[in-house]
Amino acid sequence: MGIDFGSSGVSAALLERTSGQLHPIYWEASQVEPWAADASFRVPSAAVLAETAPGSPGSEVTVKSVGFRPQPLPAGEFLLENFKLPLKVGIPYQREAAGIYEPLLQWSPLQAFSITLPLQGVRGLLATLNPSLRGEKFDGSRELLDSAPKEIFAGLPVSNLICRASGLTPETLDAALLDLQGVILGTPAGWSDVYMFNLREAVLGASLVASGSQIFVVEDAIATLLAAVTPVKNGMEVESSAVDSAKGGEEAAPLNASSFSGGTLILNAGAATVELALVELPSNLQDLTRADFTCQSFSFAGDAFDQDIICQLLAKNETWGMSIDLPRPGHPDLPSRYQLQQRLQGSGFGLQLLEAARQIKVILQHQKSFALDIDQQHWDVKRKDLESLVLVPFVQQLNRELNALLSRAGMSPAGINQAICAGGMGAWPAIARWLRQKLPNAIVVQDHELQVDRDIFEIHNSALNSVSQSTNFSQKFGRVACGLASLALYPHILDMSQQQYSDFFLLWELMQVLGEETLSFQEILQLLERQGVNTRTCEPRILRILEGNLPAGLVPAEEDFMLLAEESRQNPDWEAILAEPLFFEDVSRGYRLNLEHASVVREYLGKLASSSQQKLLEPLTLAWDVRTDIYR
Repeated sequence: MGIDFGSSGVSAALLERTSGQLHPIYWEASQVEPWAADASFRVPSAAVLAETAPGSPGSEVTVKSVGFRPQPLPAGEFLLENFKLPLKVGIPYQREAAGIYEPLLQWSPLQAFSITLPLQGVRGLLATLNPSLRGEKFDGSRELLDSAPKEIFAGLPVSNLICRASGLTPETLDAALLDLQGVILGTPAGWSDVYMFNLREAVLGASLVASGSQIFVVEDAIATLLAAVTPVKNGMEVESSAVDSAKGGEEAAPLNASSFSGGTLILNAGAATVELALVELPSNLQDLTRADFTCQSFSFAGDAFDQDIICQLLAKNETWGMSIDLPRPGHPDLPSRYQLQQRLQGSGFGLQLLEAARQIKVILQHQKSFALDIDQQHWDVKRKDLESLVLVPFVQQLNRELNALLSRAGMSPAGINQAICAGGMGAWPAIARWLRQKLPNAIVVQDHELQVDRDIFEIHNSALNSVSQSTNFSQKFGRVACGLASLALYPHILDMSQQQYSDFFLLWELMQVLGEETLSFQEILQLLERQGVNTRTCEPRILRILEGNLPAGLVPAEEDFMLLAEESRQNPDWEAILAEPLFFEDVSRGYRLNLEHASVVREYLGKLASSSQQKLLEPLTLAWDVRTDIYR
């Protein structure tokens, strides 16, 4: 199963590996509710949080429901959205015996909560894919929770959603979901092992598979390519095809994406990041490996674009009471953006501005101006202002990112044969115009709402008679989820070293084999090999750790500190880890361990390991081809 967990929504797809048939998954409400939407291929990444005793000193915040956005919310409840980003900050752990789980996130000026709540939200969303949990509540006593501290997952309700799949009867789908052989997830390029670890925790907590070795992670840009080149066949001879935004803007026949070859750019512009990748496609896609891809992530996308609309068009002179400069248009400026987002999420007016920005972003693609009123304020927003003040700075920064990527990959703009664009921002006409100018020989392909997407449901509906013909079905299925599921057809693309050895495991092993004696790098590799580590696949990562670059996410990155509550920013465990170097380097002789400081790091890693279901300090087995059952 491929699962695309995005900032705004979750989509999924099943692959029947022996036949290559893909089955996009959709959700529908199990019973009529006031909030119930029509069947959809994408479930909102949203969770309703509720205070157990609003206003009282002992009040706690819990996850009440997931997968929909009820309006209005009663007192003591608030909506948690865009909780993909917090999952890269750190691994949950209990700092003190009776304390809450760190890290603590600052959601708004007056609202902070543990990272376990976003993790519960993801787990609740994924639980909609497990038929055995349908309609149940997790009370902390189920067997699937025995391996994890019950405080992290207790009391999480399963959403009132039932999943179905195109081309499968409900009975066949449930049987497949209960016998999954693997789950494949996407990640932005360069995000740390912490994000992958937390996603695996959510998958295991939802009991989709039994072991972390059955959960694989691949970059979102690579999944976008696989989605474009792999036809969606589900037994009814329905195939997807990429849509050609032809040069000059004229309509053209759909491309045969499976015939792509040569230099290829992939651009997936979502809500949190723009994912870029370059690859020289071989004539036989089975020859592709992970080493063929050069990937890059740009931390500016749809959400930051919305902020720029607010700062440049709606509230240009508003400082939001902040003592820092507002983010520059088109630039990541992450600490400033995190603080701005907290301010916006902390007031009703700020939330209305965010919703208005999302509307403006869509509406001004189709009309020249848009008038809106919020409270007593009125705006006439013009497309030309949006383009000059917000869109142009974004494209300029994107151009710099692409230049850097082309340089890293050793490719020229003229050598790109096709550019594949996906994601909400990737569908903008301005992106296609820029790419046609930038890449003179490339065919620009954008993932629009395809007629075939609707056809899949119409044929499925007619064939299985599972949903009323009057249902207003979702506009399109999750293409990236299909690409993730398709990874099982191209196993050589998986980064086996990263899958097997996390940076946390490598750090732990280095502390096991090193002591006061200074050893050369080669001697250290030999010691690791005696421990069973295949060092040939991870030498660069081992060297980075020895040179003082501790695993990303062991301590929250400096750029992410603004996401934390003040209490967490002064976490004594993190301060202790950063107080001294873990390894001493002698330029001529090699490396030795700081023994006294190693005990501090070991104790901290032990806390992380005790708070998780996965074996953080052990390698994952490579279970990719262990079994040949049809559902992978």
